[in-house]
Amino acid sequence: MEYRAGDRVRFLDFEGEGRVTAVLPHGLLEIEMEGMRMRVTSGEIVPVEAENIEVERHLYDGNSQLSRFKQHPDRPQRSLPSGKKAQCREDVMEVDLHMESIRQRYPAARNVGNGDALYVQLDVFEKSMAEAFRKGVRTVVLIHGNGRGVLRSELLRRLREYPGVTVRAASALRYGSGAIEVSVR
Repeated sequence: MEYRAGDRVRFLDFEGEGRVTAVLPHGLLEIEMEGMRMRVTSGEIVPVEAENIEVERHLYDGNSQLSRFKQHPDRPQRSLPSGKKAQCREDVMEVDLHMESIRQRYPAARNVGNGDALYVQLDVFEKSMAEAFRKGVRTVVLIHGNGRGVLRSELLRRLREYPGVTVRAASALRYGSGAIEVSVR
């Protein structure tokens, strides 16, 4: 399929939608998604032709993981989460700020050098916090890892600017010493 600048597209390997900003040589496209620009091949995306997201989901049902969920009937929710489902509670958001994880999730970050990694990590942090506030998430776990402490100290400095949040060390049993937990009131 041929794409033009301005076309709406959806990614096959992760959730998200963006717009084509430029058609590049060798089958590459430049896509803008949530303020980030990334280069992808045309095989990594599908066009979004519908105005309504529900209509679009039906158009590409076979190309996404949505079809797996539609094959299984909804199970009744238990009053208390148990086992692995306890990790997937909607009131807790885990944000992995390791560059390897960011590069896998955001194709635009694949070309970012180590010198600019901190800026990308902080950008992901800011966008994740905005999403948490928008969705009403009560707890955000920021997994920063153990290093020289530059990212951790910058996260703590920026979190002081957020109204109504409290910060503490995350569970050492679950995350080790490389994570902080942010409670949103």
